[in-house]
Amino acid sequence: MSQFVISLDFELFWGVSHSQTVASYGRNVQGEWDAVPRLLMLFRRYGIRVSWATVGMAMCRNYQEWRDIRPTVLPGYFRKEISPYNLDKLVREHPNLFFARPLVEQILATPGQELATHTYSHFYCNEAGATPEQFAADLTCARAIAAELGVHCRSLVLPRNQIIEKFLSVLPDAGIQVYRGNANHWLYRNGDIVTGGIAGRAVRFADGCLPLSGRCDGHVERSGDLLNLPASLFLYPWTERQSALVPIRLFRLKRCMTAAARVGSICHLWWHPHNFGVNTDRNLALLESLLQHYRMLADQYGMQSSCMGDFAASADHACDVRNQPFRHPAAVAGSSAPLRGVP
Repeated sequence: MSQFVISLDFELFWGVSHSQTVASYGRNVQGEWDAVPRLLMLFRRYGIRVSWATVGMAMCRNYQEWRDIRPTVLPGYFRKEISPYNLDKLVREHPNLFFARPLVEQILATPGQELATHTYSHFYCNEAGATPEQFAADLTCARAIAAELGVHCRSLVLPRNQIIEKFLSVLPDAGIQVYRGNANHWLYRNGDIVTGGIAGRAVRFADGCLPLSGRCDGHVERSGDLLNLPASLFLYPWTERQSALVPIRLFRLKRCMTAAARVGSICHLWWHPHNFGVNTDRNLALLESLLQHYRMLADQYGMQSSCMGDFAASADHACDVRNQPFRHPAAVAGSSAPLRGVP
């Protein structure tokens, strides 16, 4: 059975603080307060199950709670300036850019939405100075703050798609069963590090329009206690400067979805809600075109919408290893949702 998967990196300003300023990008993050409820309405209208990989710090109620919740071991990055624990003044002055517990509660109240984790602090596994012990402490905080909301996170998206083997070994003890992997192609397999530098990034950008890396559908893969659900393509947001590319990008995305539907594989799209924080109407229209295409594929080929946690639930029934048919949890007699907010 083919699957259509969406995972969102819900990180607020925690995810861009190392590369952006409030002046340059604050409007995008502030716009999430409008974009997220509208995304939820769209997903509900089309019956789309989505994994919201959320930075744990974003679930804090306020600055003081953020100050109070700290892992036993802080990240040991050699570049001290990228640690979120050094953002005290910025966090205190701009709480709406860093804390969004009401939005998380809306996600949990919407059918089919999974609260996954994006680590507690937007942890960088491939940063010099980071260790698995620090990562484990970070995930302990992520588990604790999710538990306050009645959630046990079974799915994870690693910040910057930095997938390092020695860090993956920490995940089972943190209750994680499935993570979003990278496509097995030189353009994507190393996450945010692209072979070829600027030239490689140009090719990756072009791949959003042309099938340079292939059709991009995939299969879930088991490695020990973990399931790797590789990403297929990034949904580039609408911008005025790149508006001419939108039809080409849409065709590329729909082609991936159609290929997955025809051969019984997985199309896994991802982006950040802050990508929709500006030009929100345009971006929602772009997304709705994809969701309409999904509905057509569902009618024609039986394609199903699944969140990442559905694969973990299905693995509990020994049904979703590579080359075996995926059975949606709703089709498993007596199965129940592993996460609050996922019926």
